[in-house]
Amino acid sequence: MIKPHTNRIMTIASCAISLMVPLSHAQSCELPIAGCEAEYLLPVDALMTDFMCDRDIPGATLAISMDGVVVYERAFGWSDEDRAVAIEPDALMRIASVSKPITAAAIRELIEDGVLSLDSHAFDLGQSGGGVLSIDPFPAMGDARLGDITIDHLLQHRGGWDRDAVGDLTYREVVIANAMGIPSPPGPMNTMRYILGQPLQADPGAEYHYSNIGYLTLGLIVEHLSGQPLIEFIHERVLAPVDVEPSEHLAGRTFAPDQSPREPHYHSPSGATNVYDPHGDSVPWAYGGWDHEARVGQGGQITTTRTLLAFLNERYISGPSIGAKLPPDLNPGYRRNHTGSLSGTESLARQRGDGICYAVIFNERSSSSPSHASSIRTALDALFDSDEIDWPDTPVKTCQNPFDLNGDGTLNFFDFSVLIATFGDGCNECDDCPADFTGDCMINFFDVSIMLAAYLDQLG
Repeated sequence: MIKPHTNRIMTIASCAISLMVPLSHAQSCELPIAGCEAEYLLPVDALMTDFMCDRDIPGATLAISMDGVVVYERAFGWSDEDRAVAIEPDALMRIASVSKPITAAAIRELIEDGVLSLDSHAFDLGQSGGGVLSIDPFPAMGDARLGDITIDHLLQHRGGWDRDAVGDLTYREVVIANAMGIPSPPGPMNTMRYILGQPLQADPGAEYHYSNIGYLTLGLIVEHLSGQPLIEFIHERVLAPVDVEPSEHLAGRTFAPDQSPREPHYHSPSGATNVYDPHGDSVPWAYGGWDHEARVGQGGQITTTRTLLAFLNERYISGPSIGAKLPPDLNPGYRRNHTGSLSGTESLARQRGDGICYAVIFNERSSSSPSHASSIRTALDALFDSDEIDWPDTPVKTCQNPFDLNGDGTLNFFDFSVLIATFGDGCNECDDCPADFTGDCMINFFDVSIMLAAYLDQLG
């Protein structure tokens, strides 16, 4: 390991300083880029900056892994509304429907525990054999077929709801609250009561119709069977096993003052009814146009691109096995992805059988077709399929954290354990003494102080 003495710490820190990068064919556009540079992936830098300038996208984060190793993690553009503060690679951002495969993974864990099966009925509505969720429909059960919906139907968007025909009922907060005579927003349980009072548009299992309702239901099922908030169960059973810290994946919040300081501004048009104050002033869509806290299972999670890579290297991102664990070897031609879109954000998580995975999050939703997510997938895949990138034989981490003494990719308790185990030792070869942060060839109190300061800074 290269010795992370003071000069190396300063070098690594300088990698994260945002630099203004002008573009070759878009001279009027300059974007800050944050994160350490990987020389062989400079074509990715050029692609992203050109792409964002061409579309006038405010900010984005992108991470790439090769054979499970994060080899690229950078941020482009701006975090704030005024385009004055650069976005950072570890920004926590809304991922919208890319939340769904993560919710599906939580369901797969419950199935593995034996408390649920793909054939289990989602709702207990008095049908033979019962079901998981006992929810009283409002004002009365809207369709006898609701009792036939299974967990697998929900996972595969075959529950029988068709938003193209009747609209997305999960976004009718004010209508639902008025109908039930309760304050808006009604919350997830009252929303489900209202939905169960409405008719289906198809027989469960018969037709595919993309469904937020299905994943709202799956999130409620996880909470009901685990006795935990969905995000806590996801931490414990899905992300902790792949070394993701709780601070790196959260349930998002509706309003900016309640959001993580690592979240950027979500650029979206104004003019939405504030679902928390329907008779008050209109708001930007991303800040009150829906109840973000009510849709954790379907699209309310915030995360980093690095966290998405950890998931992509472990679980199916879409398809019949969505959320299930990947086999040891995928067909080299395998390619799947999941996208997410809300006013103010677009996300893409891409999984390839050749060992390359990548995740992109934008802090703006495209106003035209093709979407940002679809277009960047086409561009990045074409780049990765070309001969323009000279991939190394052995993937190497970029931006190696000098305080990551145990090599697990992050600064945590285990690194302090490594440091304490060598406390008081001298270094015969200073260049081979990774815990000597001061460069004095000793492991002492000063090294502990530097590492503690880095950890506190990491916590924010």
